Amino acid sequence: MPTETPYPTRALSGCLPALVTPLSDPDRLDPSGVDALVSAAVGDGASGVLVAGTTGEGTLLTPEQRARLTATARRSLDTVGTGAVLVAGASGPNLSALHEDVARLAAAGADLVLVLPPHLQPLTPDEVAALHLAVAERAEVDLLAYHIPQLAGSPLTPAAVRRFAGHDRIVGMKDSSPDAERRAAFIETTREVRGFSVLTGHAPSLDRALADGVDGSILAVANLRMRQVIAMTAAAAAGDTGAVRSYQQGLTRLTAAIGEVQASVPAVLKAALQLEGRIAERWCTPPLASVPGNKLDAVRTAMIR
Repeated sequence: MPTETPYPTRALSGCLPALVTPLSDPDRLDPSGVDALVSAAVGDGASGVLVAGTTGEGTLLTPEQRARLTATARRSLDTVGTGAVLVAGASGPNLSALHEDVARLAAAGADLVLVLPPHLQPLTPDEVAALHLAVAERAEVDLLAYHIPQLAGSPLTPAAVRRFAGHDRIVGMKDSSPDAERRAAFIETTREVRGFSVLTGHAPSLDRALADGVDGSILAVANLRMRQVIAMTAAAAAGDTGAVRSYQQGLTRLTAAIGEVQASVPAVLKAALQLEGRIAERWCTPPLASVPGNKLDAVRTAMIR
């Protein structure tokens, strides 16, 4: 007789990279670069990919660019044919714009849409919860709530998360906050909610997140270290604390080295991927600046950390 699982089935789990957005020039998507990154991620064992998130410069892309990026990633995943999940990031300055962006990304082929609340006006936790519920009422695709208060403001509380976690369309959240205690509280308060996943987007505390029972990860560093993230997750599941510690030290060193380049995370990751021959160009979406040539040695140094 099979053993009954202690908690409800989760909607999303495993390791997903928060992909950069390859560009052939500052204003034009590079479809072949998108295809290469998607194929490589799935080949390395990713359970899905996120496009147009923070690392993918989603808020700097036009709504049409986000839709084209999503459609391109959809074709890439369909070609690979593994059943990996496509998550696309929605953003907008107000609720109406979010409704439109979610619908556009769903039509472009997203399996799930990651919703970033408007961040020019600070919102209370209850206001953020109400926004996610309002988006969910109109959505025709399942949603993830995006929590990244260190960049976007508007922090959530466990009580606010519990308010929207039971909605049929809201199947999880990506918590990119460095606050491990709060993330643990998110996990605990939603543990009994059927179909709701909590995923971390914070690489320096991945070990703690795994120990606390996070369902998966959506990480920027997975653009470069997908296999290590997957191996670390497997080691945590097996109770191999020594291996988890070793992998975490490597991810923490890499994250720190990326910060030392003194450029944005997307810019450094694109430069690293270009140096590895995985994308052709390292352009970023204006006003985000690309890594200049005189800093490429610093990127090379970061890659060997």
